[in-house]
Amino acid sequence: MPIQEADLVAVRDLLEGGLVEADVQRLSTPRLAVGAAVSASSLTTAQGLASAPIVLAGSAQLAAVQMLDAGVAPLVVIVSALVINARILLYGAGLAPWFRDQPVRRRLLLAIPVIDQTYLTCVPRFERGDLDSSGRVAYYSGGAVWLVGAWLGTQALAITIGARLPESLGLEIAAPLAMAGLLAKSTTSRQGVVAAVVAGALAVLAVGLPMHTSLLVATIVGIAAGRASQRSSEVSR
Repeated sequence: MPIQEADLVAVRDLLEGGLVEADVQRLSTPRLAVGAAVSASSLTTAQGLASAPIVLAGSAQLAAVQMLDAGVAPLVVIVSALVINARILLYGAGLAPWFRDQPVRRRLLLAIPVIDQTYLTCVPRFERGDLDSSGRVAYYSGGAVWLVGAWLGTQALAITIGARLPESLGLEIAAPLAMAGLLAKSTTSRQGVVAAVVAGALAVLAVGLPMHTSLLVATIVGIAAGRASQRSSEVSR
């Protein structure tokens, strides 16, 4: 069966998404933070690794591991993880318009890897307007496959070496710093820069908030700052 041009384009978009995500995933310190927490806890390696695909989010997984190790009730752990990951609702809402023409089953599959990295790398690429519906799915899928594979694969190594890393490395701020870097790379407009600066700074400064909610608070405040900047620009015109 001859290879169609559409197939080659899909492969190209898939590889592009994977390569972009691979570049982002060079920063592995959030995985080291989770690995260090698992290694230092009473959880087994299997239990720690099992939490990775279930949560698929560094801050929530780190909080869940720490609370389970402290003997917190499972229901409280689940609710806390949901609160920490509430920002993913915002990401999902932002990605939804780009896949509105896809079948419900496919959209449900695409929703699984929605996280900071997928949103902040895919949306700016989609906004360039040169990818059609199938191209967006291919690009997103390439990035998602790399993201999930890297997250699960490197956590095994992180759990092995994590407990040996000194606390002076400050791994607890790894996830906020990674988010700040992603925001800086993904913004071009004035309001985007304002949102990125506010969210990035707050994510790092608020790292000590209860229930690891610094990323959630930073995301909400950053969006609000961006919207306020946009309204200010419109008024001044």
